[in-house]
Amino acid sequence: MQMNKKYGLTGTEELIMEILWNAQEPMTLKEIQDVALYEWDKGWKVQTLNTFLSGLQKMDLVEARREVSCNVYYAICTREQQMHKWTKKIVAEFYDNSIGKFVKLFIGEGRLSEKDADELRKLCE
Repeated sequence: MQMNKKYGLTGTEELIMEILWNAQEPMTLKEIQDVALYEWDKGWKVQTLNTFLSGLQKMDLVEARREVSCNVYYAICTREQQMHKWTKKIVAEFYDNSIGKFVKLFIGEGRLSEKDADELRKLCE
């Protein structure tokens, strides 16, 4: 697992997901291309974008629906759901599925602030 991925996504996957997470309704390939070009100066070719959308579908993050003349794409999970899924995967793979080990390694030699300790106590209640 590469740690340089945000939410378990490559930079391009993350940008596409940001577009879809921010969308009010499903988007066509052309609409996704336009947002990428005008907001992030990303001139993705149709084939490139199709490849990434296909990968995101295989990751169960995006679905496509056929409309009159083209497919429309939409996120099937929220950003928070993807963050949760990714965090659980990290804890499982790197910390033997132990939140205790994760917290211990997270704080290292230091100590939790009183505020953080209170938050953890409340979560455990």
